[in-house]
Amino acid sequence: MKVIDTHCDALLKLWENRDLTFGKEDQRLHVSRPEMEQGDVQLQVFAVFVPMNVPPGRRFHAALEMAMLFHEQVVGSGLQPVYGKQDIDEVMNGNRRGAMLFLEGAHPLEGSLTYLQTLYRLGVRGMGLTWNFRTEAADGCEEPRPSGLSLFGRQVIKEMNRLGMMIDVSHLAEPGFWDVMELSESSVIASHSNTMEYCSHKRNLTDEQIRALIKKESVIGLSFVPFFNTSEKRTVWIDDLLRHLDHVCSLGGADHVGFGSDFDGIDKTFGDLSSAGKYQLLVEELLKRYSEAEVRKFMYENWLRVFKSVLQ
Repeated sequence: MKVIDTHCDALLKLWENRDLTFGKEDQRLHVSRPEMEQGDVQLQVFAVFVPMNVPPGRRFHAALEMAMLFHEQVVGSGLQPVYGKQDIDEVMNGNRRGAMLFLEGAHPLEGSLTYLQTLYRLGVRGMGLTWNFRTEAADGCEEPRPSGLSLFGRQVIKEMNRLGMMIDVSHLAEPGFWDVMELSESSVIASHSNTMEYCSHKRNLTDEQIRALIKKESVIGLSFVPFFNTSEKRTVWIDDLLRHLDHVCSLGGADHVGFGSDFDGIDKTFGDLSSAGKYQLLVEELLKRYSEAEVRKFMYENWLRVFKSVLQ
C-alpha cells in the first residue's frame, strides 16, 4: 500500500555528513531512496532543520545549503519534486516517487518575509513556525512561559496563506497554536505529533487541540519518536503507536490522521518500525484492526486531501 510520510530529517544528516548518499542504501539513514522503495513510501516530506547552534546571520545560508542538497541528492536520485497539485497527482498515479520540502522552524527567516518567499521559490511548500524554542515568529513548546504569535508571525501566516503553503503546528507552544487556528484561512497540519492522552509530553496534542484540528479540516501526522508514544523507559512497538491512532479516531478523527515518522531526527527507533523500509509492517498491523478503506485514508488519502486543499 502506498505511503505518505510528512516528516523526516534526512537532509540534516546529509548536511552534517557529506559522505552520505541518499540514493544508496546506508544504515545511517532511516530514509533513503532504497528504504522508500522497500516501504512503498510514495511521497516523503523532507524537513530543512537548521540546528539552533548555528548563529544568527548564518541560519538562512544553512537553509539554502539544505535546499540545494534536496535538489542535488534527493531529486537527483530520481525522486520527483512536488510543488503543487499537479505534481501530487503525477506522483500518486505514476511510477516515480515524490519528495516535498518543508522548513522546520522560522528561525532561518531571521525576521524576513523575503527569505520566506525565496525559500518558496526554491521549492519549500510548508513550514512550522518553531522548533522547541522561541523564534521571531512564535514560541516553541519548550519555552517556560510561552506567548502567542508575534507581529512577524502573523505576517508569516498571512503570506503562507497567500502563497499556498502548508502551515505546520508541530513544536508550537499552545498559545501560538490557538493564534494559528484563528488566523489561518486554510487548513493546517501537525506533521509529527502524538496525543497527550497516552503520553504527556509537551510536543503532544491535547484532546481540545485535536478536536480543533478536526474542525479545521486539518490532519495530524502521528510520530514514531519513542518518547512521544510512551513515557515508560522501554522498547516501543507499533502497538504503542496504534493507541494514539485509536484515540484520534475516537475523537472523530479518522479522516484527519496520518503518519509523520520523524525518521533521521531520532537516535532510537521502535523495535519493529525502525526505518522507512519497514512501513508495510505498520500497514499489516493496521489491516488487522481497520478496513482497507480506512487504512488507505491513514496511509495517504487524508494527506492528499489536505495538500490539495492548500497547495496551488
